[in-house]
Amino acid sequence: MCLAVPTRVLTIEDQVAEVELGGVRRQISVVLTPDVRVGDYVVVHSGFAINVLDEHEAEETLKLLRELDEFTAAMDSPRQPTSEP
Repeated sequence: MCLAVPTRVLTIEDQVAEVELGGVRRQISVVLTPDVRVGDYVVVHSGFAINVLDEHEAEETLKLLRELDEFTAAMDSPRQPTSEP
């Protein structure tokens, strides 16, 4: 199974782009997405950008993923016992 996460393109040189997600930068191939531009969001699979996303759609997806991360962290944290009157 593959989870596709929107990733922002920072630079493009020839057919190699530098992208960033959550503070992590890496280089990917954009050979499959010739219309990609700096600032676009792409879906990356196995080191290749496979689709260019609409910015609004990408931002909404990232927002939902952050909310899911916060929820999971809250569920994993130790619960404090409540005192009953």
